[in-house]
Amino acid sequence: MKLLAAAAMAGGLLMAGAANAGTLFFEDFSGYAPATIAHGATGQDAATSTSGNSITTDYSYRVPNGQNHYGQADSMYDEGTWTIATNPIDVHDLWIDKPGSDPFLLLNGATNDANPPPTAWESQGIAVGPGKYSYSYDLLNLCCNAAGPPGTPSYLQLWYFAPGNPNPINIDSVVQTSSAANGWDHVSGTFIVGQPGGVIRLGLADNSNVASGNDFGVDNISLASVPEPSAWALMILGFGGMGALLRRQRRAVAA
Repeated sequence: MKLLAAAAMAGGLLMAGAANAGTLFFEDFSGYAPATIAHGATGQDAATSTSGNSITTDYSYRVPNGQNHYGQADSMYDEGTWTIATNPIDVHDLWIDKPGSDPFLLLNGATNDANPPPTAWESQGIAVGPGKYSYSYDLLNLCCNAAGPPGTPSYLQLWYFAPGNPNPINIDSVVQTSSAANGWDHVSGTFIVGQPGGVIRLGLADNSNVASGNDFGVDNISLASVPEPSAWALMILGFGGMGALLRRQRRAVAA
C-alpha cells in the first residue's frame, strides 16, 4: 500500500508540474490595438499587447486604416514594413483576399543583405530553465491576388537570443513560404537551452533579398517546455499506482 500511495503521490506531483510547465509563451496578435499604434513604429517594444506581450522589430509600422494603394502612406507597399490586420487585401491591393475576424502579423519582407538580417518580429524576454523546448507558428504567403504579379517565396529564419549571448542562435533551418498563396502552413520543431537557462527572446527574420512578392503573414507563435523521458516514465508509474489504489479501494468497499 505504501508503494502504491507513493506512486500515486508522484503522479499527482508530476501532473501538477506538467500543468505549471506547459506553454511558456503564446502570441496570436489579438491583444493589440492596431489603429492606435503610431505610423512608423519600430525598435524596442514598438507595440504592447493587453496580454503583456510586446513586439520589437526593425520594420516600420503601417496603420491599417483603409489605405491599400501604391503611394498611400499607410499601405503596405514599402519593403520592411509591418502591420496587424485581419485581411491582407485591406492593407495592400495586390495581396490575397482572405476575410477573417482574427488579427495576425503581416509583413512586407525587408531585402537588406545584412547578417543577421533585419528583425521582422521579436518577443519580450521569456524565462526558461535548461532543457528541451518545442515551438510552433503559422505562416501565410500573402502575394498575390489575380491582379498582382506571380508570388515569390519568403525565406524565414526563427532564432533566439541565449542568455549572455548578443548574437542570435538559429533554431531551425530556413523555412520557405508556399510558392502560391494557398493557405496557412504550420511550422514546428524543438531546440535545446543549455545550462543554466535564463531569459531568452524569440525572433523571426526574412532571409530573402527579392523585393517583389516577398510578403508573409505570421500567427499563433508558441513556445512550450518538453518533459524529460524520465518524467514521463514516473508520471506513467504514478497513473498506474493511482489506478491500483482506486481498484483496491473499490474492493474494500464491496467487501
